[in-house]
Amino acid sequence: MSDTANSRIDPDALSEFQAMRPGPPEEEFWERYNRRLEFPLSTVAAVLLHVLIAVVIIRVLLVLAASAPDRSSVDIKMVPEMGGLDDDGGGMAGSGGAPDPLAKGENDPWKANAAVLPDASTLPKVQEDLRKAINLDEPGVDAQVSAANAAQYEAVDVELKKKLLGIGVKKGSGAEGGKGFDGSKGTGPGGAGANSSRARSLRWVMRFSTADGQDYVAQLAAMGAVILVPLPPENKDCLYFADLKNRDNRKMATAADINALAGQIKFSDTRAESVRGVCDALGVREAARSFWAFFPRGLEDELSRKETNYRNRKAEDIEETVYRVIARGGTYEIIVDDQTPKR
Repeated sequence: MSDTANSRIDPDALSEFQAMRPGPPEEEFWERYNRRLEFPLSTVAAVLLHVLIAVVIIRVLLVLAASAPDRSSVDIKMVPEMGGLDDDGGGMAGSGGAPDPLAKGENDPWKANAAVLPDASTLPKVQEDLRKAINLDEPGVDAQVSAANAAQYEAVDVELKKKLLGIGVKKGSGAEGGKGFDGSKGTGPGGAGANSSRARSLRWVMRFSTADGQDYVAQLAAMGAVILVPLPPENKDCLYFADLKNRDNRKMATAADINALAGQIKFSDTRAESVRGVCDALGVREAARSFWAFFPRGLEDELSRKETNYRNRKAEDIEETVYRVIARGGTYEIIVDDQTPKR
């Protein structure tokens, strides 16, 4: 046998040998999918796509929120009288109708009411007159009268003003209450000095959200208030609403009713727009110049504690305390908004 024949390789053996011989290592995952940057490009594209979708969703939500009606609570700004949404306490126009909601004609009695309120330049004299009247009635009491409250007392008849202030109402001694200057029984203004209900009513100012008359009355009802509405033209006879949750329960206030209310803290609103809204809500057809809200003793005690705790001042060292009423869902919260020490 020749050498050539002896050196011939068996094909089967060669195949078996090649099968047993280790080949080159398989390609790694990163090498297989990274030759043309397929993996990093696809990853970046996926992330950018998700970010873009998120941005689009957020943008759509913001557009929907901007177009939805505003249901947030009404912003209550600092104004120098009860209620009001503007900086000078004169009220502001609504969002619809005429620019001035009172501009409904030259003969509109509500519009005329806005012109008969005291001028701001006369308020210092009004404040001083009120202080003198109270000091004569209760010697030794240095009453502090807020400018806002002074303006409200000027909007009523002189005799009604005396009744509201409790001037001339003797304090009771013994088992029976004192009697007023007209002979009717009454409990007097209560308390003493700066801590009397009368003194507190003169230096305390309450701010409400008053965009809607029905809501305004609902806030007062939630606080347990009753309302007097002095009727034109003399503004001395008053409609009395003793239960704001039953507004049909009304009557003409008697001297005894007013004398009894004189011992409670009280606040008034003289802005024509707010008075008109409240009168509409109460079914009062007369174009009243003001209304008065009287609050129970429990609320007075609460306000007194908050006044003292606000800056740890004594009542006799305070010239004015301003409260803000925050109403939510039939309930209310009262906070001290500002306080001015006695100069």
